[in-house]
Amino acid sequence: MPIPSSSSRAWFLGLIFHTVIAHATYNGVRVLISYRTLELGGSGVVLGLMTACYSLVPLLTALFVGRLVDRGYATAVLWTGTILSIVPVGLAALAPNLGVLLIATMSLGLGQLLTTVASQALIPQSFPASALTSKFGFLTLGVSIGQTIGLPVAGMIADSTDGSPHIVGALWFMTGVSALTLVAAVIVMLRGRTPHVSRADAAKDARTPWSLLSIRGMKPAILASMTTLAAVDLMTAYLPLIGQQNGLSVTTVTWLLTLRTLASVISRLIIGVLTRRWHNLSLLWTASALAGVCIILIPVFTQPWALAILLLISGFCFGLTQPLTMTWVSTLSDPANRAAVLSIRLAGNRLSQVAIPSAASLLTLIAGSGIVFTISGALLLAAGGVTLRNHREKW
Repeated sequence: MPIPSSSSRAWFLGLIFHTVIAHATYNGVRVLISYRTLELGGSGVVLGLMTACYSLVPLLTALFVGRLVDRGYATAVLWTGTILSIVPVGLAALAPNLGVLLIATMSLGLGQLLTTVASQALIPQSFPASALTSKFGFLTLGVSIGQTIGLPVAGMIADSTDGSPHIVGALWFMTGVSALTLVAAVIVMLRGRTPHVSRADAAKDARTPWSLLSIRGMKPAILASMTTLAAVDLMTAYLPLIGQQNGLSVTTVTWLLTLRTLASVISRLIIGVLTRRWHNLSLLWTASALAGVCIILIPVFTQPWALAILLLISGFCFGLTQPLTMTWVSTLSDPANRAAVLSIRLAGNRLSQVAIPSAASLLTLIAGSGIVFTISGALLLAAGGVTLRNHREKW
């Protein structure tokens, strides 16, 4: 049920602020945890384990968290996620061994899941369907801004003039930054309390994950989201290698990736305007397909100006895909299962971030680094095609 407009602006701004700070924390701290792992004697295998465990916990708990939110506990989940976005960062700084650091990593991954599910679910619970894409656009804009500032801030604090990075000090600094989410969470409380639904009543309307996935349109929406996030991860991981092979400096590659992020910010700023002119699914299949073509061309056109154009276009498209798929899945389900379908979408995202890069990296052993972009682009084209078919069948 939409809330009164007099209070919607304040709490929603608080939610955006919370999203910016939280994702700045996640993005910066994950890199610092990698360096902390190496400081504590971890190998490349241990780094992989840390990364997998960060995504594994959300993958296993996403649906349970979604059910809690559907029962009216969104703000409680947000508060729990907020605490788990602060305490694990300090624990990583204090960690005397890799076991404690692993616990901190898993806790931070759970914190990200909790804050993300609660934040996304509050939007369809609070605004009419006509406003969902615009609101999700602002929410994901907050994610992009947080991701953009988190890593450089953490890097600057960890950097030192004596050539020895101060990782523990940087982790304590990021603990302080993450504590600002407590202020934001208080502002979100201005929204008011959502009535709770008993477990018995919720069970009457709850649908199984397979039943939710069988809803027409659910699989294409999740596929579009999965392929986009995997493409972002693969581009971030392998563009430096393409740059190195073609004589591009680290600075050039960094700026190219920054252009991609800025393009996503721009598309999320204007997504409300775009959806008033074009149907959501038309935008989604176009964005997936266009991004797929650009990514396939990255190993082909390696001049800096050409890569800049390809990353600007793909980044703009990436920025559209996430809020559009959030709107799509949240409108496909009934209100009693909205957070559940958003959680399934998030679980799919986590699965793609583990499975697709792992498979692509194995193929590089026999086909070279360019195959990563070919696979990623082909998956995006396939997602665009499936979305287009669904759109045509609907209309």
